[in-house]
Amino acid sequence: MEDWSSVLFVLITVFILVITFWLLDRMFIDITGKYVLITGCDSGFGNLLARRLDNRRGCHVIAACLTEAGMRDLGSVTSSMVTTILMDIGSNESILSAHDHVLSIIPRGKGLWGLVNNAGIISAMGLPHWHSRQEVSHVMEVNLLGTIDVTNTFFPLVREAKGRVVNVSSGLALFPTAGSYYAVSKAGVEAYSDFIRTSMQLSGVSVHIIEPGSCKTSFLNLQTTKDSLRRLWNRLPLEERQDFGGEMAYKTLELTLAQALAMASPKLHLVTDAMEHALRARFPWRRYLPGLEAKLFYKVFSLLPAFFTDFVFGLATSFLSKQNLKKVADSTI
Repeated sequence: MEDWSSVLFVLITVFILVITFWLLDRMFIDITGKYVLITGCDSGFGNLLARRLDNRRGCHVIAACLTEAGMRDLGSVTSSMVTTILMDIGSNESILSAHDHVLSIIPRGKGLWGLVNNAGIISAMGLPHWHSRQEVSHVMEVNLLGTIDVTNTFFPLVREAKGRVVNVSSGLALFPTAGSYYAVSKAGVEAYSDFIRTSMQLSGVSVHIIEPGSCKTSFLNLQTTKDSLRRLWNRLPLEERQDFGGEMAYKTLELTLAQALAMASPKLHLVTDAMEHALRARFPWRRYLPGLEAKLFYKVFSLLPAFFTDFVFGLATSFLSKQNLKKVADSTI
């Protein structure tokens, strides 16, 4: 009887804790009228978040776009609560210019409630040694140094509002499986975010990381991915191409990448839901893992022993490569 009482006590305690967590997670603050700066609003997550904060939350959104075309397109579907500006996060000069523009938009003493570092670029896929120093440097310059530069430049405004910094990383930063330096740059964003979180707390600023899996945005364009892969392949010495397995092995790699892109999730709202929660929740999370891929694959594999994950991933990769090699061989007959 006592055993059943103990079990019942544990079940009731767990139930109460789950309900309490659920309720706390759904406690929100009113961000109507607050100023939020989002980078990378030409398309994808940034564009969607800007429109959602405009339509549903009544925020003053400052949407930073890379191109004037992006500014026009977003401005045509949003209200006067959204102000579009130009910003290339790969250029310190552009960031400083954008900062001056933002200062002219925000009333004195108001500050920035939210800074969402969403802008970034994808790097070419391929083996690590296929990339040049300049190509590696470029993706780091934009994804990592750009995030750092934007955050450092706008931090005084975020501190003024005791607001929040939301940095978009990637599930790949947890378990880098794709042949891309994009994962390396996002791992840097993770480390930077953890680094600044404690120091910013002293100023009343909180830092939050979004770690999505792959999503169907213009970011993951099949033709662009194939073109960048072909560019890397064509410039390799003949000996290196032969060592990799020749044109047949290249076609197999191309097919594998195409299959991976086809599996990307169309549910972009899962990522913007996480961004909104980080901006609106009374008790926001430190890290968000939007989508099942991020939760069940990247996060789980990042916690397992390396010998196990290397074995499983290697086995799966080998099996898939053999299957695709057969498809390529059959298609050339």
